Amino acid sequence: MRVRPEVLVFDVNETLLDLSALRPRFEAALGTAEPLGEWFARMLHGSLVANHLGKYRPFGEIGAEALLALARKRGVTLDHAQAVEVVGGMRSLPPHPDVLPAMARLREAGFRLVTLTNGSYEAVAAQVASSGIDGYLELALSVDEVRRFKPAPEVYLMAATKLDVDLDAMVMVASHDWDILGARSVGIPGAFIARSSVVWGSSEPLPDLTGPDLGAIADALIV
Repeated sequence: MRVRPEVLVFDVNETLLDLSALRPRFEAALGTAEPLGEWFARMLHGSLVANHLGKYRPFGEIGAEALLALARKRGVTLDHAQAVEVVGGMRSLPPHPDVLPAMARLREAGFRLVTLTNGSYEAVAAQVASSGIDGYLELALSVDEVRRFKPAPEVYLMAATKLDVDLDAMVMVASHDWDILGARSVGIPGAFIARSSVVWGSSEPLPDLTGPDLGAIADALIV
């Protein structure tokens, strides 16, 4: 990694925004919020299958499919419209408490800040606006551009092209090992936010830049 990257590229869900805010919706739909983590994992699994089969569709649609599968597994009656409504809560997730102060510091320090998400352009526009993140961003990029989900290499290469920067001038900031490894596969260094709800589960080495929240990442970058 360069001593000072030019662009920080942020994952959105879990990394910047707090998925636990969906718990009341899951409790209302399924009777419990316990399957929230399993649902998100199924959603990510569905995106990987879509990549493999060449059957791209909006991430929110895959999320509704995952929720319907969970409902069937648990013997809960849930129709498609209800599933879409629950998943629609992703568009108004709050930021983690550390995010806005850290982004303000990073922006003031001269870093270019962008997001890169598996969500659609419509969804990410709603997310960054409702969370207040949009005021710090240069761009909010979506996999819609290439119709492939992260961690497909095409997604990260598209971001570099859009930003007109060298790959090693970027850092992929995420709370997901697979996202950082996808970026690393094309030469983009990573920064891992080790939030309490996530672990680095890969046998590949952790990035040099790792911290418990975005504030710690900002501390390391602003020198």
